[in-house]
Amino acid sequence: MRNLLVILLTGLIVLGCNTYSEEEKSGFVSKAEEYAKKHHWNYEVLDGGLVVEVLEKGTGTEKIQSGSELELSYKGTLTNGRKFDQTEPGKPLKSNLKGLIGGFQLGLLNHVAGTKLRMVVPPQLGYGDDGLDKIPANSTLIFEISIEKVF
Repeated sequence: MRNLLVILLTGLIVLGCNTYSEEEKSGFVSKAEEYAKKHHWNYEVLDGGLVVEVLEKGTGTEKIQSGSELELSYKGTLTNGRKFDQTEPGKPLKSNLKGLIGGFQLGLLNHVAGTKLRMVVPPQLGYGDDGLDKIPANSTLIFEISIEKVF
């Protein structure tokens, strides 16, 4: 699973890479927000329809910026609950924010170490119409994320 993690989060930056109509994007955004409502999240909707819920505010002092290096732990599932990947306990993902999928690039900005989030990432901010291994094309992705370090 660790290999999928590296491919999943560092290989592609999908912001603007897929060509969806405005109607399709709107449908994806609606689906993301419906998921959060159905599961009773206390969320906000960011650019591109990214749904984010802050579960716990961190106590770190350095905010994640566009070029930040960070360590995070996460679990990724599809909307049907099927897990497609997660970090191993005690082995967070180390990456530059710019190397992560578009949903992470938007959703992690300005947060600090110790923050715990949930995100619903619509396809245009995830893997779009490409899909990847255990992730079908046009999938809405659900992530539980813990920001371990920001440097």
